[in-house]
Amino acid sequence: MPLFRPFVPYHNSAGQSTIIKFGGLLTTEFLEPPPGRCFLFRQTYKQDIEGPIPENLRRLIDSPMRPQGPLLHFHQFQSEYFRVESGIMGIEVNGKHRKVYPEDGEVSVKAGSVHRFYIHPESPVDMTVYLSASDSGMDYQLDRIFFENWYGYWHDALLHEGKLNFLQYLAIQDGGDAYSVPPKWVPFRRFIGYWGSVFLGRWIGGMLGYKPFFKEYTTDWDYAVAKMKGSFFQRHMVEESYTKAKTWDEQVAMDQGKVLNAEYEQWTVDLSQPKKSAKATNGVKVNGAKANGNQAVAAA
Repeated sequence: MPLFRPFVPYHNSAGQSTIIKFGGLLTTEFLEPPPGRCFLFRQTYKQDIEGPIPENLRRLIDSPMRPQGPLLHFHQFQSEYFRVESGIMGIEVNGKHRKVYPEDGEVSVKAGSVHRFYIHPESPVDMTVYLSASDSGMDYQLDRIFFENWYGYWHDALLHEGKLNFLQYLAIQDGGDAYSVPPKWVPFRRFIGYWGSVFLGRWIGGMLGYKPFFKEYTTDWDYAVAKMKGSFFQRHMVEESYTKAKTWDEQVAMDQGKVLNAEYEQWTVDLSQPKKSAKATNGVKVNGAKANGNQAVAAA
């Protein structure tokens, strides 16, 4: 496998308001966000999937990489909000763990807080939670485009490649104002986490062709293109010819029938069909005869 190989999606989930990943272990339903929030979705995590499932999915569920919530991270410019509908959500904020129940209402994680959330092992049922975030108005922020691409990549990378690609992971996370952090003992961990992700994910990754967004996952592709065009290091990956593509109805309307091409025409018809009369035009040979106008003349 090449050392630097930009990722290519394995499945297409663009245009779906409800996306199901990992065989139903994670389901995300996008909803209309309230004022001041840039996204809202209802998300359900399951503890397990019963019944026969593909072998690679079973291996993943039984492994330490089992999807139960995002990795430890922080958002530089956005605050995030959680409201549990059912089950128990575990959340870690700046090293402190707590359980969140439906009766706790909405809880927030302020911008800059190092955190993660997950379905708690003690949850008696599936964990369903509503997530949203403040709207920073920036190109790269937590929004539907980011989550469509993060969950799409997370699913494909773990199931079909067995791991996350470090540069690709950083590129996608940077596209959603989400930044990983080094261990607690590292000084200036947030500074290193932010600028390290920007440098490696956006700048170096961008120059090497690692995109933060993929058309296969993204519903509003025009918006994603506008985001990438804002970065000097990523705009070279933006293709815009798709904006000129004709719809199927427009392509059908352009159909003008078969164009004749003189003596080369006989190779552009189905020769396996029953032979027809030797009528032709423009000197085209048909079934061994050469026709001028409507009069067939035997070939020499």
